[in-house]
Amino acid sequence: LASAGARAQVRFARGRARLRHSYLISPRALPACAASAMQRLLGTLMFVSVLLLAGMILLAHGTLANGSHDAQQDAVAHHLTRIQSAQTRIEKKLHDVEDQLAVATSAAATSAAAASAAATTAAAASKSDADDCPGRVPFHGLLTCQGSVYQQWQARIMYFHWKKQAAAAGPCGDMGGFTRLVASEGGKPDGLEGEIPSVFVPQLPASVIESHFHFGVLNRPESVRQLLASPALLRQITSDFVLVLETDHVLMQPIPNLATRTTPAAFTFGYMHAHASQDWVIQRYWPEGSSASLDPVGPSPLLIHLDQLRAIAPRWLNFSLGLRSNADAERVMQGWVQEMWGYSIASASIGLRHQVFRDFQVEPGALSSAAQLDGFPLRYWIFHYTYQFEYYLDGTPCQPWTIGEFSLDKRHFSAEPPPYPLPDPPPGANKAAFFLVGAFNEAMRALGTAWPRRQPAPGSSEPPLQSVYGRRRLDWFGRHANGFATELRTMPLIKRLVGSEWACEDGSSLQLGGNGDARWRSGRSGRWGSMNNPDLGGACPVGACIYVDVSGSHNVAVNGSSLTVMRLFYRTASATPEVVARCHRSGGGA
Repeated sequence: LASAGARAQVRFARGRARLRHSYLISPRALPACAASAMQRLLGTLMFVSVLLLAGMILLAHGTLANGSHDAQQDAVAHHLTRIQSAQTRIEKKLHDVEDQLAVATSAAATSAAAASAAATTAAAASKSDADDCPGRVPFHGLLTCQGSVYQQWQARIMYFHWKKQAAAAGPCGDMGGFTRLVASEGGKPDGLEGEIPSVFVPQLPASVIESHFHFGVLNRPESVRQLLASPALLRQITSDFVLVLETDHVLMQPIPNLATRTTPAAFTFGYMHAHASQDWVIQRYWPEGSSASLDPVGPSPLLIHLDQLRAIAPRWLNFSLGLRSNADAERVMQGWVQEMWGYSIASASIGLRHQVFRDFQVEPGALSSAAQLDGFPLRYWIFHYTYQFEYYLDGTPCQPWTIGEFSLDKRHFSAEPPPYPLPDPPPGANKAAFFLVGAFNEAMRALGTAWPRRQPAPGSSEPPLQSVYGRRRLDWFGRHANGFATELRTMPLIKRLVGSEWACEDGSSLQLGGNGDARWRSGRSGRWGSMNNPDLGGACPVGACIYVDVSGSHNVAVNGSSLTVMRLFYRTASATPEVVARCHRSGGGA
C-alpha cells in the first residue's frame, strides 16, 4: 500500500507539472491541455482513493478478527477516521487542481486579448474566437524579403494567397497574423506597408554584400536577428510560433501548426543532405560537429518557436557570412544555398532536430516527374516556384539549359512585374504550370488597378506587353547542346535556313551559321534561332519567324526567299514594327 501510494504521488506530481508545462507551450492551447491534465489527475486521485479505502478495509478486517469488543470498536473508529482524513486530502487536491485550471484558463484569455490588440485586422478576428477553438496553436507568418521590385511583386502575390488560405482555414485554423520583414536601405519603408503588414530593418551595408560575392540572401538572417533583438518590432509578432516564408511561395492549402515548443517543422531539401566530405567545413564553424548531426533543411519554409529561433539567429548569421566568404567551402557546398547551410549547421550546433516533411512544399518545373505531381495540388501546402516552366508551343518540355518558346520564369521579371493576365501554358503542359499561371492571374486580378502592369484591352492599338513569349535569346543558353541543336533537330524552318546567306538592300550580308552563330554588317558576330511568339501576330508569324542577335536584337520574318528584319517591336511604344533591312537569299541553306 505504501509503495502504491508513493507511485500515485509521483503520478500526481507529474500531472501537475504537465499542467504547468501546458501553459508554457502556448496560452491559446491551455484550455485543452489543462483539461487533459485535469483528466489525468482525476484518474490518479481516484486510484489513490480506491487504494486507501481497500487498504483500510483490509486492516480493519484483520483487527476485527482478533481482539475484544472494545478494541474492535476502537479499531473501526480509528480506521474510519483515517479514511475520512484521506478523503479530505483527496478532495483538497481536487479543489487545488480546479483552482489551477481556473487561473490558467483566465491567464489564457488575458493573453489572447493582449495578442489580439497587436495583430492585424484579419489576425485579430481569428484570435478573438480562440476560446471556441480548443487545441488551437496559432503561428504567425513571417515573410523575409528585400525591398526590390523583384521581391515586391512576388510578396504581393504571396500575401494574397496567405489571406486566401487563412480565410479557408476559418477562425479555428492555426494561421494567425502576418508580417513582411523587409531589409531595406536605412530601414526605410518601400510603399507596400499599406497593403501588406510590414516592418523594416536596415539591410547589410553594400560593402558587406560586395565582399560576400553580392549574396543578398545574407540579409535574411540579419533581418531576423534585428527583429528578435527589438521589443518594438517583436510586438508585431502575435504568436509564439512563426512560419518563415519566402516571396516565391504560393500557399496551396491551409497550413496547420506542425511544430512543438521543442521540435520545429521544416521541408526536407534533396540538395541539403550532408555527407562526410563536408565535415571539414562544418567543423570550421562547429568544431565538435559532423554531417551526421545535420538535418536536410533550410530556414524556409520553417515552423519554429520564437525561443528556438532566438537561440539559432546569431550563429545562423555568423556561419552564413563565414561560408560565403570561404572559397574552399564552395567546392562541397553550393554557393547559392550557403545561407541555408549556415542555418542547418547553426541549428544542429545547439542540439536542435527538426521534424521534416517531404510534402511541406513542392518545387515543380516543366520536367517534373509523374511521381512528384501525383496528388497535386492537394498533397502539398506550398508551391515554391524556383524552377522554370520551359515549353515549346506544342507542349513539349524543353531540356535543361534551354529557354522555351513559352517561358514562365520569375527571373524574367527582375526589373518589372509580370503583366496581367499571363497566357495559359501550351496544351500538354503539366498541371503545375497551369496552377502557377492561375495563381498569378488570380492575385493580379484581385489587386485590380493597383497592379502596375496590365495588357492592353482587346482591340487596342497598343502592342502587347512581353510576358512569357519571346525570351529565347540568351547567348549561353543557345550554345548549350539542348539549345540550338534541339531547334535544328526539331524545327523545319531552322533546318531550311541553316548555313544560308542573304544579301540585304543596304549592301550588307547576313549569314546564318550551322551552329547558331550569325554574321552581319561588317562581319559582326552574334546568334540566331527560332522566334515563335504568338504576341507578335502577322508581322512575325509563328513558324515563319526567327531572331537575329547581331548589332542589337531583331525579329526576322521569313517569306520564301526574302527576309524582313525588324527591331524587337514588343519593347516599343508603337504597334508598327520598325523595318531595318530587307534581304534576299544569295546562297546556302536547304
